[in-house]
Amino acid sequence: MYHCIINPVAGRGTAPKIADEIKKFMTAKNLNIDIIITEKNTVATELAKTICKNGSKGIICVGGDGTLQEVVTGMLADKNKCNIPLGIISRGSGNDFKRSLKPLIGKTDNFLDCLQAMTTQNYVAVDAIKSDNQVFLNIANCGIDAAIVKNALPFKKILGKNAYLLAAFVSIAQHKNIKLSVNIDENTNIEGKFTLAAICNGSYYGGGIRVAPQAILTDGKIILCLVNEMSKIRALTLFPVMLLEKHVNLKEVTYFECKKVSIIPQNPQKLCVDGNLYDWQNKVNFEILPKAILVC
Repeated sequence: MYHCIINPVAGRGTAPKIADEIKKFMTAKNLNIDIIITEKNTVATELAKTICKNGSKGIICVGGDGTLQEVVTGMLADKNKCNIPLGIISRGSGNDFKRSLKPLIGKTDNFLDCLQAMTTQNYVAVDAIKSDNQVFLNIANCGIDAAIVKNALPFKKILGKNAYLLAAFVSIAQHKNIKLSVNIDENTNIEGKFTLAAICNGSYYGGGIRVAPQAILTDGKIILCLVNEMSKIRALTLFPVMLLEKHVNLKEVTYFECKKVSIIPQNPQKLCVDGNLYDWQNKVNFEILPKAILVC
């Protein structure tokens, strides 16, 4: 039995429309599939956890990066590796993980490509990052970029991906640098004020911003991007520069390769994990899980 988890609000409510096509494809191959449409946030985590406990030939996730993060957390909640493959049909506003995955699996836009890969066992093993009680495949971040995600929420149903552009201007107007204590691989300590910090497995976030060009999903490494404090005017130039991938040359931007990172905020913040926002006020530990999950 295969299983499919669908977020009904992903893609401005278009995700459930694909359910019949998925059923039709699997039926034509004489394969059984249980299609589950979630009713609320975080339920995908418990669903994935239960499915893995009971056994499955494969789980197909239909939604955005946030839904994917919930499913992955369920699949890797109590272990460092999952042998049940995960098919990803992107129907969100950003779909950034698929951008990083594309060089490894080729075509990613057509849901039939995902189903074909799943049913022919054409997977690739990728790393994941565990952050205490969450697991993610792409990027966790805090600071101005997390503020953008928060400010985009009221506009996503109407504007889709363009909600982030509007939210960027709002967030820059409200911008305040955050004070963090960072420990890298249990031996390097950094304290200071930062405009943003991104803990990266994948390269892209924010609907196509390649914050960590050097990130590779299969190298067993975290790429930590720290952007030192910026004024509002300076921050206004940051994202256009990031879109051009020129931010790597800015004096405020520093990258670290590591296996583990821990971060402590001085004041309560929002931590964005693959598009999902969490309240954050205590130390969070991030650790790479090499080749943790099979995806297609």
